Amino acid sequence: MIQPQIVTQGDYGYQLPFTLEDGSGNAVNLTGISSLVITVQDSQDPTQTALFSGAMAVDSASSGTCHYLVASGNFPSPGTFLAQITATWSTEVLTWNGVKIIVEPSLPKSNN
Repeated sequence: MIQPQIVTQGDYGYQLPFTLEDGSGNAVNLTGISSLVITVQDSQDPTQTALFSGAMAVDSASSGTCHYLVASGNFPSPGTFLAQITATWSTEVLTWNGVKIIVEPSLPKSNN
């Protein structure tokens, strides 16, 4: 199970770190993957349309650690977002569903 991430609305340029594990809690070895992608949707969107998808980077293949670099516009509003991470090898595809990302509202900005 991947722990929920807490981020601030509108912030970008930072890494969202993840450790990918199998059903027994062991790190999945990411050596040799051809693709690692995160797809995010707003949990309140009745159309269930993806808000965005993006490539992820592997930090340590043997430890199953990776990250997504948050881009401008990824989290424009507060709320709970659901993510799916998909790792693809030449002969296998693994998907982690139900990853929660909680977006907290940014403080109001002053015009002073």
